[in-house]
Amino acid sequence: MWPCFLVRLPPGAGVLPEYVAKPWLAAAKIPVPRGSLARSTTEAVDIALSLGFPVVLKAQSKDLPHKSDVGGVILGVGDPNGVRRAWDDLHRALAKARPGLRLDGVLVEEMVPGGIEMVVGARNDPDWGAVVMVGLGGIWVEALDDVRLLAPDATTQEIIGEIAKLRGAKLLQGARGAPPADLAALADIVAAVAALMRVTPELVEIDLNPVVVHGAGQGARALDALVVIAPYG
Repeated sequence: MWPCFLVRLPPGAGVLPEYVAKPWLAAAKIPVPRGSLARSTTEAVDIALSLGFPVVLKAQSKDLPHKSDVGGVILGVGDPNGVRRAWDDLHRALAKARPGLRLDGVLVEEMVPGGIEMVVGARNDPDWGAVVMVGLGGIWVEALDDVRLLAPDATTQEIIGEIAKLRGAKLLQGARGAPPADLAALADIVAAVAALMRVTPELVEIDLNPVVVHGAGQGARALDALVVIAPYG
């Protein structure tokens, strides 16, 4: 039995801010980067120092599901002064792109090493019920449209079998001398998302993009998370 059976939905409806969604996903055994919400520059610096550099800063609001499109994500911040500059740059960019938007704060996270970027998602379709998806992610998710769809009760073996059918599956197998990716860790994330959809009818959508998959035995982590919950009633 998956541990997510015991995980309660966070309060609220509609799009959950990332800083709310990620602890919930982590409790359901979906690995995410370490991080905390900062409501001031001082808090952001303190969090960054506790995590260790480099870090990432992300604007947080339920009304801002696509942060990077409007300058709401700053990567590779390397020291306390960089955190202060990034804080100011982020708020200036948002004031220009989305005037009047109120932020809950800024999520400060550890900078995760690179790997193969995948997408894992699921949606409760009104006609088909819950459908789970896995594919090539990051900037390629729309350009390549290389995804596979699975039933929410798919077994681990079936999940791995569908991943192997992706056009880009060779990337996970160690193309051009690269080490094989941690396929088991990726399959575990897909299975955990599927389990959440099975036991949580209020869930409308989960979108984890990118999920960075490291080398065999080194795991995988969901770097960004979009979770949508149906309104009450």
